Amino acid sequence: MSALLAGLTLLIIGDSHVTFKDSLLTILPEAYTRAGAKVVTYGVCSSTAADWVVPNPNNGCGAAQRIGDAPLSPPNMTPTSPPPITSLIAQWHPDVVIVVLGDTMAAYGQSEISRNWADEQVKTLTMTLGNTACIWVGPTWGEYSPRYGKTDKRAQEMASFLKDEVAPCTYIDGTKLMQPGSPKTIDGVHLTPASYKVWGNGILQQTMPILEKMHK
Repeated sequence: MSALLAGLTLLIIGDSHVTFKDSLLTILPEAYTRAGAKVVTYGVCSSTAADWVVPNPNNGCGAAQRIGDAPLSPPNMTPTSPPPITSLIAQWHPDVVIVVLGDTMAAYGQSEISRNWADEQVKTLTMTLGNTACIWVGPTWGEYSPRYGKTDKRAQEMASFLKDEVAPCTYIDGTKLMQPGSPKTIDGVHLTPASYKVWGNGILQQTMPILEKMHK
């Protein structure tokens, strides 16, 4: 273990990209823990930003909690609301919240993003974070499949939208971390373990210097 982030407490929240084994739930907590941080991760599949403020049960596609780099248990597959961010901050006192959200608000398969709705979603969460420092990781590329209808054009549109919306959070654009067409997926949205490693390593390269500065 290195001491780069020793004494820093990180709270990671997000959608299905931080809910399952071999996703970012595997990669990010283990790397930050190795760097000396205390890490707590919560993932709720299909959750949108406001669901973490006003809890809304998801459809039972999976929810997970991981303390540090503890062994991963199977996700909870009953309909589960995300724990409210205010209670998570009160419980864990994070120095930094890392938010991994975007795909669930991009309206894949629909003619356009509902910008007013998405704006309300994002602002509901960022305003509730209060003075807690935050980093927001936006979506990366996928592959088109009829199930989700994710396209590179819409992923790019959502990434650009979030860039202008997530302040005061620091924004990490997921589409800048991989080349379009390079991620391999299992269903159009969720990446293969190998592609999650590439995306996760890109996130780490971007976030570690930010976290080290916050630490100092």
